Amino acid sequence: MKYHNTIIAVGLALACCTALSAPAAVQEAPAAAPAPVKGIPLAKPAELMKLTKVQPGLYAMRCAGMDKNAANSYGPYDASAPAAKEVCAVPRFGCSSVVNGDFVGRNMDFFNTPAPYFIVWTDGGKDHYASLGMAQPPLDPKNVVREITQAKDDIALYNTPEKTARLTTMAVDGVNEKGLCCTTHVVDPTDCNNTNKGTNPGAPELSMFMVCRYVLDHAATADEAIELLKKRSIRVMDPEVMFHWVITDRNHTYIVEVVDDQLRYTDKKKVMTNYLLTGKGINAHPWGLERMRILEEHYNEGTSVEGMYNLMRRVQYTQMYKPDTNPVWYSEYMGPALDGTDLTIHTPFYDPKLQALIKHKMEAFKVMTPENNPLLLWDTTYGNVYDMANKTMRLMMHEKYDTFYDAKL
Repeated sequence: MKYHNTIIAVGLALACCTALSAPAAVQEAPAAAPAPVKGIPLAKPAELMKLTKVQPGLYAMRCAGMDKNAANSYGPYDASAPAAKEVCAVPRFGCSSVVNGDFVGRNMDFFNTPAPYFIVWTDGGKDHYASLGMAQPPLDPKNVVREITQAKDDIALYNTPEKTARLTTMAVDGVNEKGLCCTTHVVDPTDCNNTNKGTNPGAPELSMFMVCRYVLDHAATADEAIELLKKRSIRVMDPEVMFHWVITDRNHTYIVEVVDDQLRYTDKKKVMTNYLLTGKGINAHPWGLERMRILEEHYNEGTSVEGMYNLMRRVQYTQMYKPDTNPVWYSEYMGPALDGTDLTIHTPFYDPKLQALIKHKMEAFKVMTPENNPLLLWDTTYGNVYDMANKTMRLMMHEKYDTFYDAKL
């Protein structure tokens, strides 16, 4: 699918990175929404390795943690996977992360899908730390794209020993008992230029999918996390899905990436959207630039759980299939206007041609549903805030900002 077909007015994105020298955007930032009004406490499940339904599309579970030296704890690398393609077939995912003092804010943005997410408590042990975080559905390494897009909200599909064991490794963000936090984001694989070598050939292999779990289980600080990753060979499990990470504690923050089969990291940024920050040629993609600008502009709001929660609301994706939703989040649009004129990231938001296209698309969205146009309908699947000092997480699902869940380690 062409980029502009998936970016259409909904502004795709996932993942993380920071803008080094982004073009100035002129769109005004959405006003911060009022504070959430209803909090629901979530308790750690009593039973190990058993899923509990919290709400449609959200489950909770508890696991025992993973042995640092256990064979294949983090899954084998699929050496038969082809090299990264010239054009990525995966629609651009989107995420934003912000670190400010004790607080980490994170939005998981995705096209509308029934795929559920999981709150996972990991018990501590002799060789690993306790943690609390979010996980994806278990994925087949050879069919990642199909697994993501065809996943269903059905507890029976995941509540088996094999699936729950796999699920525990699929952490996408979390905080551990030492106050270390990690968030995972997708980045354009064509920018990474990775082959099948891995970051440290000959060292124990670690799939990109398992980096977050590995760090939460075994690192007490961000510096220690970097040293642990240097001793592993981080490899690609699917060439169409590349990740990079925010790894932070209360004192130090790193953006960590795998570029040209090398582990790279920088401590110069505390805001990430979804393009690479390291490497020879940093490609500041249109998706991510606008969210980056808004998050950096309002960065100082994120000095409490409530402040960070509302900061992340500034860059949520509106549920486009609800035409009465306000404001509509037209982020990072690029493509042709109605008359064929090319619109780019430099196009002012209030340009008449862009406004005409937005009006046209809104009429089309009135008859769209998640079923008939799943790849054009984006929302913030979940947003959460971690308090590293108190090891807590505040979580909202699918932009229902008047209700949130509070969980603690």
